[in-house]
Amino acid sequence: MNVAPANIKLSAPGGVLVKWSDGHEATYSYAYLRQRCPCATCRDTPPTVKVTPDPFPIHGKDVIKVTGAAPVGHYAIQFNFNDNHATGIYSYAYLREICPCDCCRAESDE
Repeated sequence: MNVAPANIKLSAPGGVLVKWSDGHEATYSYAYLRQRCPCATCRDTPPTVKVTPDPFPIHGKDVIKVTGAAPVGHYAIQFNFNDNHATGIYSYAYLREICPCDCCRAESDE
C-alpha cells in the first residue's frame, strides 16, 4: 500500500492525528509513538515511557509529548519528543503499519 498522509495534526486530543490520503484516520498517542520509535537505539533498547502524570513531579519525568515534527523528504516524518529524543524517522509506510485503530489492529491479527 502506497498511501501518504493528507494531514498530520500534532496536538489533537489523544495524540497525533493522521488523516491518510485514502480517507483513513488514526490517532497515535504520544507514548505509542515513542515506544515504537524506529531509530537504532530504541530498537535495541525500547524506551520506558511515562504515560500518566506523576503525583510527585519533582521525582519523575514529564508525561511524554510530541513537541514538534519535521518532514523527511516525501516519505517520512521525524518527531521531537519532550524527553529530548528526535532521532527516529517514521516512514509513512511504517506509521500506517503500526496504525493503532481497531480496524487496522483487527487486520494485523488475521
